[in-house]
Amino acid sequence: MHARVMPLSCPVCRAADAREVFRKEFNVSCNCYFEGRRLYPANEGRVSYVECLGCGFLWAPELHGWDPQTFKRRIYNEEYGLADPPFAFERPTRLAAWVARFARPGMRVLDYGGGEGLLARSLREVGIDAVSWDPFYDSSGKPTESFDLVTCFEVVEHVPDQRRLFFELASLSRGGVCVFLTLLRPERVEGDWWYASPRNGHISLHSAASLRRVCEDVGLALRSFSGEVHAMARTPSQLATLDLPPVTVSGTPEHQLDSRSR
Repeated sequence: MHARVMPLSCPVCRAADAREVFRKEFNVSCNCYFEGRRLYPANEGRVSYVECLGCGFLWAPELHGWDPQTFKRRIYNEEYGLADPPFAFERPTRLAAWVARFARPGMRVLDYGGGEGLLARSLREVGIDAVSWDPFYDSSGKPTESFDLVTCFEVVEHVPDQRRLFFELASLSRGGVCVFLTLLRPERVEGDWWYASPRNGHISLHSAASLRRVCEDVGLALRSFSGEVHAMARTPSQLATLDLPPVTVSGTPEHQLDSRSR
């Protein structure tokens, strides 16, 4: 079957054409691939994932149109832990130890999209001046000051408005560095990709080209240390001297699921 080309405007580069890559059941999560079984048995319809024919950005247009309350009701609810078990404790604890290895003394650190704030609390316990802000968890407004280091871990793929997100990260890290984690899509995605799972809220998935484009658009230089570890700053010289220890966040599942349709 020939891939369907649709007249959709890319959220990153504004190109007008996109190709439908696959459709996946809404209730499929990344953890289903790790567990090798369906964790959410109810089928709530299928979600289309399309790729921009210009920059390669991969996204779910239907879910990009949801409002925050719909995300909270359908995805970030009391059952979210099934989709992402490391979210509450294991991942923030492990990443706090990682950040502590490269955060310099005296740095003011913001963990953007930090969930319940465990990563920032863990950093404060070892003497690092860190705070957390997450629009889904914090009723207080976004911080107005800028920070020496902004971390943004496993957030990018959840956000529909990529331009707004990266503008916010640029403003919060003005003069400093933003270190963020998001898994880049494979060069070719045919039929399925485990990380593109609607029940996790993974609806905005970058290629190397689309990530460079959105950083350029907000006036930041980009350096990718791996397919999931990235940093951006005002000048390339700030990134040239940045020494990030290796870290693996997502891992690779061993199982496949029949979770898609053409």
